Amino acid sequence: MEINVEEVTDILSDIGLPVKSIKKIFHKTKKEDYVLDVEMTPNRKDAMSHYGIARDLYVVLKFRGKKVYLQKPPIIENNSKNYYHNNEYQINILENKKCIRYSGISICKIKIEASPNWLVDRLKSIGIKSTNNIIDIIKFVTHELGQPIHVFDMDQIEENKIIIKNAEKNIEIQSSDHIIRKFDKEDLMIYDLEKPLSIAGIINNIISSIHINTKNIFLGSACFDPFIIRIIGNKYLIQTEEKYLMERGMDPTQTVYALQRAAFLINKITNKRRKIYSSNIIDVYPNPIYPPIIKLRYKKIINIIGKKISQKKIKNILSLLEISIHSENRKYLCVIVPLYRIDVKREIDLIEEILRIYNINKIDKISEQVKISPLPYFFYKTEHKIKKILFEQLINYGFQEIISYTIRNKDQFSFLLNSFYQREEIKILNPINQNYKFMRSSLLFGILDCIKYNYNRKNTNVKLFEIGKIYYKENNKFLEKTYLGIAIGMTKEKKIVESTNSYFFYLKGIIEQIFQKSGIYNYTQQVCYLHPLLENSISILYNNKILVELGKLKNNFLKKKEIFYAEIDWKYLISIIKNKKIIYVPFSKYPTSRRDLSLLVDKSISFERINQLLIKEKKNHMIKKIKIYDYYKGKNIPISKISYTVSFFFESKKETLSDKIINHSMKKIESFLTKKLKAKVRDSLIQ
Repeated sequence: MEINVEEVTDILSDIGLPVKSIKKIFHKTKKEDYVLDVEMTPNRKDAMSHYGIARDLYVVLKFRGKKVYLQKPPIIENNSKNYYHNNEYQINILENKKCIRYSGISICKIKIEASPNWLVDRLKSIGIKSTNNIIDIIKFVTHELGQPIHVFDMDQIEENKIIIKNAEKNIEIQSSDHIIRKFDKEDLMIYDLEKPLSIAGIINNIISSIHINTKNIFLGSACFDPFIIRIIGNKYLIQTEEKYLMERGMDPTQTVYALQRAAFLINKITNKRRKIYSSNIIDVYPNPIYPPIIKLRYKKIINIIGKKISQKKIKNILSLLEISIHSENRKYLCVIVPLYRIDVKREIDLIEEILRIYNINKIDKISEQVKISPLPYFFYKTEHKIKKILFEQLINYGFQEIISYTIRNKDQFSFLLNSFYQREEIKILNPINQNYKFMRSSLLFGILDCIKYNYNRKNTNVKLFEIGKIYYKENNKFLEKTYLGIAIGMTKEKKIVESTNSYFFYLKGIIEQIFQKSGIYNYTQQVCYLHPLLENSISILYNNKILVELGKLKNNFLKKKEIFYAEIDWKYLISIIKNKKIIYVPFSKYPTSRRDLSLLVDKSISFERINQLLIKEKKNHMIKKIKIYDYYKGKNIPISKISYTVSFFFESKKETLSDKIINHSMKKIESFLTKKLKAKVRDSLIQ
């Protein structure tokens, strides 16, 4: 059957391979043809070849009832009369975790010459300049099958041995791009008995590359660990077609077939004038990889797609995709996924493939019976899951969890703290140890003990957190509350170049990241001048109730040590999260405009006061976000004044905002702040 280029474009778009551009060309035979520039996601390695795209087209056309068939490119047969046996050739893989499979074939009595016109035209149509017949065939097969092949001058291979191993220490190689590179001992190489032939198959040593006088060649086709290829390529700034393909993952079952295809084309092109001879393919596959088996549930397909698809159609799609059924029952299938589909690893990937071939445009709307998956993160609303998420967040920031004793002795810390909060400590009537006879009234005590323990063992930079209960007596009632304590400890001698205040703001930033993850935004803060243990401390409030206390521990408690501590009211935090309503607001399709405003105000006016005024004023304008990002006091500013710089981000859901509208809003804001704060506006900037 024949289909036109418009139909092909539509079909490719349907199956997730949109066409970026179409170019009409004419070959030297005056035959009309088209070049399609197909866009694909990096995970679709199976479609990064002409045969791979043809295979996908075949699947969807066959499923839609078209009379089509898929013809694999012809290859050289093993019983070819042009074969000769060379049992002396050996391939040894010394790094079988880095090199999964290596196949090779030698071809003798070839002649390096110009390629035939049809091959030159095919390569030119995809932007590749012809080099010679052998190189052009290798490039053709690479783009046709998506399997890179490297070619060596066989007469340069010592003792007919191919060895895949790590590079020798500090070895230097001049590669075929004429750049000399020095390699490390963990870099993967292809060697002969004496010297390196190739850098992991992605670029050859210039010594082993073929040239105009080459008579005998060795073709290698490999499956390497893609992670290793990516590291080597990026490390030494090697950008080749081979690197691009191999770093995305290779199909180990393709190495032999690619060699057979290349040998077929070399024989077809070169054998017309002279007799060439090929060896048997040498194939080394030490640890074969077996195709994955995935469980696919019919009910899950309906829940995800939103429409019931018959089991017959599902099996038909899987069969066309070369996904075979290992076992089945009335509820599910266990299927074997071919190794070339490196992107299909889970049940959801299989469902995506079914929907892709079935055609997403056939799904009119989501069925009312479809169960919507629950929202992630805090929307589960259970304390256990909230705790798990927040703790993972702290661990990712480099903090470690500790568990300390709830019983301790009365000391200077507890006396100051309890007098400040007007708490009465709870004494144990019959303690086991007379040194531990009081219930702790703060998590700070145990955290300080842990920090001192680490300091005594030369661990001077400590980041800790603990969740636990504190106990105290108030108005003749025994009370217990749960807090989350977070601390950063360091010695003054080994302070990082940054100022001490940076640690305070770092810890405050951690708290704000927890709030952001929790969906808490409209909080306020106030300076706490009288805290008995913390200096430069602040209280963070939500709905006028203290949620967090944060500051630096006073120097007279731990000499030569600086400790920053924050304590969160855990139960209050959980209650806020649980009461949060989920509101979805779509992104605006119109651009955001920014204006900066610098204010000169009395130094007694705090950052928080300006912030609260702006939050209230934000409701009256098309302001998406307000950010106070700078303040200044000193030279050229009166002693009694301080300068704040505020950024305003304007956005509309209905239209692109004009300068006239934004400037009008800015004038209102300037007037409002001037009146409320008796501020002087220094400048207004557009960005």
